[in-house]
Amino acid sequence: MLTLPSYNLFDVLAVSVCGSVIFALVRRLFLRSKSTKLAGPKRTSWLWGYTRDLLAGVSGDYFEQWQKEFGDVYCIPSAGGGERTVFMDSRAISYILNTNAYNFVRHKGNVSLLKRMLGGGILTVEARDAHQRHRKSMSPGFTIASIRFFTTIFLGAACKVRDQWLSKMAAESNEKDIVLNVEYWMNAISFESIGEAGFSHDFKCMDGELPLIGKLFTSLGKNSGNVASMIAIAMVQVFPVVVSLPLGRNIAFDQLQAAMRSIAQGILGDRKVVSDAVSDERRSLVASIMKAENRSLTQEEVIAEINTLLLAGFETTSSSMTWCLHELSMNPRVQQNLRDELVKFPEPTHEQLATEMPYLNAVVQETLRTHPAVPENHRRAIKDDSIPLQNPITTASGKIVDHIEVRAGQGVMISIEAMNRSSLIWGPDSHEFKPERWLDGNLPKKVTDIQGFHHLLTFIDGPRNCIGKNFAVAEFKPYPS
Repeated sequence: MLTLPSYNLFDVLAVSVCGSVIFALVRRLFLRSKSTKLAGPKRTSWLWGYTRDLLAGVSGDYFEQWQKEFGDVYCIPSAGGGERTVFMDSRAISYILNTNAYNFVRHKGNVSLLKRMLGGGILTVEARDAHQRHRKSMSPGFTIASIRFFTTIFLGAACKVRDQWLSKMAAESNEKDIVLNVEYWMNAISFESIGEAGFSHDFKCMDGELPLIGKLFTSLGKNSGNVASMIAIAMVQVFPVVVSLPLGRNIAFDQLQAAMRSIAQGILGDRKVVSDAVSDERRSLVASIMKAENRSLTQEEVIAEINTLLLAGFETTSSSMTWCLHELSMNPRVQQNLRDELVKFPEPTHEQLATEMPYLNAVVQETLRTHPAVPENHRRAIKDDSIPLQNPITTASGKIVDHIEVRAGQGVMISIEAMNRSSLIWGPDSHEFKPERWLDGNLPKKVTDIQGFHHLLTFIDGPRNCIGKNFAVAEFKPYPS
């Protein structure tokens, strides 16, 4: 009988690190000539590069400062002796996200992480045909007709939160200061909204306690800044095997997927409720996905798509709404201007929210600009490529070029946060929360060169743009109201 040897955690890590170092040296010695050599900040740590700084601070501030020092395209050291080419040139970004989008895919470690957390789905498929198959199966749930119907759900959730707050203030009327946990309530109404609109499912978030899945989401977010989590996040792109190790963060991902899978299986098991919720005016998110089951998606893929919607529908929207209320609290003038507009629409319709409330639109867009839920977009090239530039740059050797050559496997980055807030793009008031910039029709030329949702990269762009962006904006609008 053949006995297989056993390996401990440190053996696996040691072999992985040594193999990755050898590969990095070979790549540096023999493959570097295929890429354009660019200027950038000097490496201060082989292990971290600048990954720890970007995770611990406001990454957009770093990228914006490097843009001023090195131009719109530069190279930064990354973890494990690697490097990333950062693009802040609008034409280059459009090429990566639009023109040749399927040549630029997620790093293998990031895909492995998403699979461990979600089980797969639209976020983990990279090939053109597979990605388009997944996207086509989900698109019917995000039509204008569906979102028009969902708006009543979003407004209902906002009213429930308002009533809860008023009740709490009435009960504590003798207190000098009344404290409301806004972050909790934004999490609660995100679950309320995605549950009702997406799955006809009541998470019972208005009872004062988040369900298990909500607690797991928030726990992951709170722990993402500790040292162990930062190491795992930094190393996963260099050493994908990290995702397979029995680390605390990976175990948390398993628990999260198990909780989401339980909900997804419950939804799939109650097909009658879902089918009864479908009409010509509305097709729920889950009904669209279930319709594709056994035709274009397997059952495992359907479960993964539901998990993806749970994660995206909760985390990103609740974060944006919390930031919006924070900005309104810090800007009384903006708050009053918004109140003056909202009083004209005591029971707004979808059409009024979408087209007749310009200041609300401006507040939402300014929040999406200044506080994007995802600060960076990381990709790697499948094949060698030549990326065109809007403006020529000077390379590390002093040569002026209008294209950047990248080699197969090379990592590229787009700093969403910096592109949304750079003073070189948006002007000297770029870091101010100023909704009026969206009303005067005089956005800087460099801004209008950016393709994306209202010239923002918050939802990225191209065939992989956020499929639920219109859903997210419609869900967002009632809450600052």
